[in-house]
Amino acid sequence: MLESAKMSFSPQRLLLLGLTVALAAAQQSAPVFRAGTKLVEVTVTVLDKKGNAVAGLEQADFTILDDGKPRPAAFFRFDGAPAVSPPENAAHAPSHPGVFTNRAETAGDPTPNITALVLDALNTPPQENVVVRAQMLRYLRALAPQTRVAMFLMGRQLRILHDFTDDAAALRAKLDKATVGMPLVSIGDYSQSIVEAEAFVNMFAGDPAMQKAAEEMMRNVLEAEAQNNAAARRDRLERSLAAMEILGDHLAGIPGRKNLVWVGAGFSMYTITGRMGMGSRGSVENFESKVRATSRRLAQQGVILYIVDSKGITVAADTTAASPAPLPPRGRGRFEQQMDTEAISSDPHPAMELMASITGGRYLFNTNDLAAGFKQTAIDLQGSYTLGFYMPEDPDGKWHKLKVRLKRSGLNVRHREGYIASTGPAQPVEWTEETWRTVFVNPVGSTVIPMTVKCERMPSGALALTLVADAGAVQFRPDGENLKADLEIGIADRTADGVVRSSRSAFNPSVPAANWEQARGHGVVYQKQWKPGANAADLRLIVYDTRSGQYGSLDVPLAKLPR
Repeated sequence: MLESAKMSFSPQRLLLLGLTVALAAAQQSAPVFRAGTKLVEVTVTVLDKKGNAVAGLEQADFTILDDGKPRPAAFFRFDGAPAVSPPENAAHAPSHPGVFTNRAETAGDPTPNITALVLDALNTPPQENVVVRAQMLRYLRALAPQTRVAMFLMGRQLRILHDFTDDAAALRAKLDKATVGMPLVSIGDYSQSIVEAEAFVNMFAGDPAMQKAAEEMMRNVLEAEAQNNAAARRDRLERSLAAMEILGDHLAGIPGRKNLVWVGAGFSMYTITGRMGMGSRGSVENFESKVRATSRRLAQQGVILYIVDSKGITVAADTTAASPAPLPPRGRGRFEQQMDTEAISSDPHPAMELMASITGGRYLFNTNDLAAGFKQTAIDLQGSYTLGFYMPEDPDGKWHKLKVRLKRSGLNVRHREGYIASTGPAQPVEWTEETWRTVFVNPVGSTVIPMTVKCERMPSGALALTLVADAGAVQFRPDGENLKADLEIGIADRTADGVVRSSRSAFNPSVPAANWEQARGHGVVYQKQWKPGANAADLRLIVYDTRSGQYGSLDVPLAKLPR
């Protein structure tokens, strides 16, 4: 097997690979290598009092405050203008048989803006999922041309229904055929249980002693049910946050504004059991710190959440046609404490509002227009600007609050609430065997480290792989007069039924410090021969940066390789 740990600077060779790397950072005569990211980008949406997008603002109209301190803007860009076709002589990555990439951006489009749709079958009742699917199908028929959308399904695991495309027909076909399934863990109808408990106690109205015993028995039954519901809600919250973080990693490597429309019933971040948290069965669980941490990571990755409540316009539970009997009026029921704890424990509004607010997005509820998230992203995009500034101090790993102000009054400004001055891990992080297995089989990949690979079949049946990873997306450390990265390359062939055969190897590319800008433009080249198994359907390639803890993945469908 041939492995190469060299830096290649041949433009002709890389052009053949179909790789066009845009230098996002300003050119520097002497690069400074620090852990973390010095440049902070802030996507800002500006609307007027009527909710209309505001265009025509200039850099001088904005003031950036970092923990209350003014920061000079390093760059400024208006993203709301219609996409401009690149000039005829603009550089494009050539289409070449056997070349694959995980780059979602379009060559020649300097400000790509994409929308990811997440259908939440984990937290949403089946009857609501039917309505969500119907409305999404209807909306996709009216999708504006050249709008790039990806669809994901959140259930037992996060699945890609269709990655980014402007083909509305293909999106509808995938959505129409998708199997949503039942929620992983069911939550009992607590309001109905309270109605039934009241009815049971009333059966002993003529016997005070029996009625008191029946009341205590039903209280224990209700509190046991509350504990089961609490466990189910905790499981859904943890799975939902894990799915959002996986999706954030998938979107992180895509430049520009990343809108994520999340349609579902949502989850609560507070759980109370027992008699308002008291008693032998009582407890109070607060998951706000977990929700906040995930939201901040999404904000750091440039993801803006538009969360749409799938319940639509809601009315009181005791006034719906489905209610067999009304809940007792306030002040007259026997189980009011249980009603109060359930109201808090089942309310998704605090968690969903918090996540949307931290990322600079919106929480849309009490509406029957479940396509409202898409519509709002379109409005916000037209008033979208991007500003950037450099942190004057070394990264401290803490959350810093951001505030963007406008000199013009009467305008509404939205943006993420802050950023993490990431320092990265102090020491290289070794992945465990279990971590590698998870990454190899995960249905959602990662674009944090962009890469392109050229695959050529050899007479022996092996594949000659030439992989080019974005040098600017990995961390290099000083090594004498050179700069060196600590990477691991993983390759796995996967069968249709999910069986994986894999291999990993260390890769430590080195480049003279004086040639850093050239190396960053050309990328890191890795070569290897790999013979897929007889039943392999595709290859998954992983580039893992042990210093930053980030990785990129790329899937190669073997059926698409030229014979």
